[in-house]
Amino acid sequence: MGKKSKGGSGSLIFKIVKIAVFIFLLANFCWNGKPLWKNVIPTAGNTIEKSEKAIKKEAEKVQKAVKDASKDAEKTAKKAIDETKKAAEDAKESIKEKTSSATGITEEDEKEIEKIIEKELNKQ
Repeated sequence: MGKKSKGGSGSLIFKIVKIAVFIFLLANFCWNGKPLWKNVIPTAGNTIEKSEKAIKKEAEKVQKAVKDASKDAEKTAKKAIDETKKAAEDAKESIKEKTSSATGITEEDEKEIEKIIEKELNKQ
């Protein structure tokens, strides 16, 4: 009759383990300073490197856009503060002219009003 194989399923598991060990060792083997898989399939390594460079480049663009937006916001805020101060000064002058001629406010009261207005301007 025929010969029976020794070990049956044990030899199949042993073969699978041998193949796994072989693949593991092959994957870690280096050639010309690179892992062997990068030499066998160079496009995979190049693609990964290119994608890393593209990601870095896009991140730099985003950082620049954020910086520009923050600078613009800062300029707008400064402009609004300057315009508010100018409007307050104009209002102060207008009030000074109208009150001194129409109501007969004394100079002491006028100076006191100016101090109050200046304090309010300095708070901003």
